[in-house]
Amino acid sequence: MVVHSKIPFLKLISELAIHLLPILIYIGIISALDYRYHLEEYHFPLTIVGVLGTVIGLLLAFRTNSSYDRWWEARILWGAIVNDSRTWTRQLLEFTPVEDADEGQQQKIKNMAYRQIAWCYALTRSLRKQTVEEDLKSFLDANEIELYGSSQNVPNDLLLKQAGELRQLYRDGSIELFQFVELEKTLTRLTNSMGGCERIKNTTFPKSYSLLVHLLIYVFVMFLPFGLVEVPAIGLVLTSFILAFAFLLIERVSIYLQDPFSVQPSDTPMLALSRTIEINIKQMLGEQEIPVPRQPIAGVLD
Repeated sequence: MVVHSKIPFLKLISELAIHLLPILIYIGIISALDYRYHLEEYHFPLTIVGVLGTVIGLLLAFRTNSSYDRWWEARILWGAIVNDSRTWTRQLLEFTPVEDADEGQQQKIKNMAYRQIAWCYALTRSLRKQTVEEDLKSFLDANEIELYGSSQNVPNDLLLKQAGELRQLYRDGSIELFQFVELEKTLTRLTNSMGGCERIKNTTFPKSYSLLVHLLIYVFVMFLPFGLVEVPAIGLVLTSFILAFAFLLIERVSIYLQDPFSVQPSDTPMLALSRTIEINIKQMLGEQEIPVPRQPIAGVLD
């Protein structure tokens, strides 16, 4: 997520260059032909071009709003994950007081709290289509990590393991029925948040809509110079290029926002949020070695 006021325009421009270069060449050719042969007789009504530009603007506005809704929902879901992770640890400590528990019970509570940290990192890597093993090593023992070696959904298996450990606490008499129910509700909320993130990740924006908008932008750019043939050459080039750049830039921004779980500057900062959860849980456990929060790199927090 971009947290610095300095927006990475250079990165955007470099990605748009492949689209802008042929447009600039086309506009330059039309401008040169107009300068040499006076294309006034091929003048295209600017009103029609304006209507087409308005239609494209409305389509881009709809797409940008839809993409932003996906991005904002992703941030809400991760806000819920942060809160429910804290709630999970607090409930474990409250329902099974560590000071009254034996060493084995204390270790079990710590393992369940650490597993929640591991789950946050595993969900992050899963949504970004990355491997999760390295993150798990810091919070789980080797035997448990080996269980997830062939898993198709490590975060889901981690929650299943949490549910099994929770059931064992209830059977041992370490927690009462209503406490078991409250902890199970927290696991359910975490599962719902995970499912919401997976829904956003696996539901792609309609390709036909994206193709239509992109095609209309090129049609607009193709006709725009003929609507400006009465304008001086420099004005024709600048106006056509700036409008094309503006439409393509808005389209690119909407493409960034529509997938908040890829590795882009506009992404949800899941690693930073996972680190926040790790810090909070370790502090709640009373540990002394607390990691520092992740810092932005080049104005981007990951």
